[in-house]
Amino acid sequence: MKENMLFFRCRGSGALRHRAVNPLIAPVIAALFVFLALPADGAERVMLKIGDPPPRFALQDTEGRTVTAPGDFAGNTVVVHFWADWCPYCLEEMPVLDKLYQQYRKQGLMIYAVNVGQGLDAARAYVSKMKISYPVLLDTDGKTAKSYGVLGLPRTFFIDRKGNIKYKLLGEASGEMLRKLVLNT
Repeated sequence: MKENMLFFRCRGSGALRHRAVNPLIAPVIAALFVFLALPADGAERVMLKIGDPPPRFALQDTEGRTVTAPGDFAGNTVVVHFWADWCPYCLEEMPVLDKLYQQYRKQGLMIYAVNVGQGLDAARAYVSKMKISYPVLLDTDGKTAKSYGVLGLPRTFFIDRKGNIKYKLLGEASGEMLRKLVLNT
């Protein structure tokens, strides 16, 4: 898989499937997304690129511990997954990510699920119900999501051991796709 591929969730023939976008076409599609996502008030939107370092943040997890990026990412493969409990695709991915975490955490895989715009009670209830074992971070004001350019959920970023964004996933992904991206990060 190429480092600069974007992956999109698409529908066709009644079935959901993923498509890798040619790196020559990806900038055109990304530019279209940026244009369509520009706010009417003229405020600037963030557009992270493959190879960029992840934006800095300091967020508390559901246990009250603070996680900082990129400091706590150093030397690890990291998945940052933005979600909310009202997003059905987010909720389908989280147990899949947990299985990957259980399988590869000893090899240096770190997964952070960033709950966007909800409080501690909502995040804890979901984590408890689904028995999620990786850290769930709280972005109650949405500032971290905004710094990552998140306009909709789910949004997932794969960060390599050098500390740079290797893949961005826009929308839902199958377990197979998530596994491939984790293994290639």
